[in-house]
Amino acid sequence: MSFDALGPHSRIRALGICLVSLALPLFLGSCKGGASGSSSSSAQVPINAVGGWSDSPFISGDGQRLYFMYSRYDFAPWVISAGAQPPVLSGPDRAGLHHSANPFDEFDIYVAARNPDGTWAEAVNLGLNGAYADSGGMEINGGKTFVWLQASGSASSIVMANRNPDGTWGPAVDPGPGINDHSTGVLQDNPHLSADGKTLWFTSNRPMGFGGRDIWFSSNSNGSWSAPVNAGAPVNSAADDDQFWFSAASPDLYWNNPGEIMHCPSAGSTCSGAPEVLTIPGCKFPAKPSITDDGLTMYFACRVPETGGIKIMYSIKQASGSWGVAALVD
Repeated sequence: MSFDALGPHSRIRALGICLVSLALPLFLGSCKGGASGSSSSSAQVPINAVGGWSDSPFISGDGQRLYFMYSRYDFAPWVISAGAQPPVLSGPDRAGLHHSANPFDEFDIYVAARNPDGTWAEAVNLGLNGAYADSGGMEINGGKTFVWLQASGSASSIVMANRNPDGTWGPAVDPGPGINDHSTGVLQDNPHLSADGKTLWFTSNRPMGFGGRDIWFSSNSNGSWSAPVNAGAPVNSAADDDQFWFSAASPDLYWNNPGEIMHCPSAGSTCSGAPEVLTIPGCKFPAKPSITDDGLTMYFACRVPETGGIKIMYSIKQASGSWGVAALVD
């Protein structure tokens, strides 16, 4: 999640929820300006459900699956009041959503599939959610492997699971204490796996960082994960750095500073040039970017400062190389 520039996010971070402070569909559809996510049926619960909280989007490389986390609770009052007002139970239910009287425990990961006409089908529960908050997930291997953040009620851990041939999910596997450090005050969040599953990037505020939250990475060799290494400058800074995204198909790296998406020319998984702030017209505070493998469509979450809410949006890359005006997925 992300709430980076909002102040009252320490509890959410401790639970591993990614309510974005600032911060995705592909085919052009029938909305204004060619929005790709208009619902195929007015009866289905939209991705951006009114009154609930949809956050932390991730688009599959082929643009056919859009993942996001959802809760019936609206956190906007909590955001606007800097934590003085509780979240409000006001959103629609979704099939399979686990309910909780604690707003910070009620988050499940959902996935919407692309319809042949380019709209999004009804989002369905991914089926690997636990009894507490699940957030910040992404797929590799065409959706056969998933990595995400799963809460236990007292702590949150980065976990992975593989899909069985029958479509069910195997057990959530903890990559180990080197990655999941549960020392007092330490958190881990927003995991990102390389396409081959051999490198894991994630966010943590563990010691030996540059300041606040930093991006760290670990490599897998013969089934064991190495001790995490700080990604270093210029990705990490004295500010909070978070929500890393990298693809071998993309010429850039992306991540979040408070209130903005940063990007730089890619040299593998490091920068070959100076980072710059990414501008997306129509969204002042974007976060949690992910991009289709063709490099043409970016999905992200956008914080609306006037309301304190989040909207999942997308942008099309222009011939000039800039990103087009942000549009709602539905």
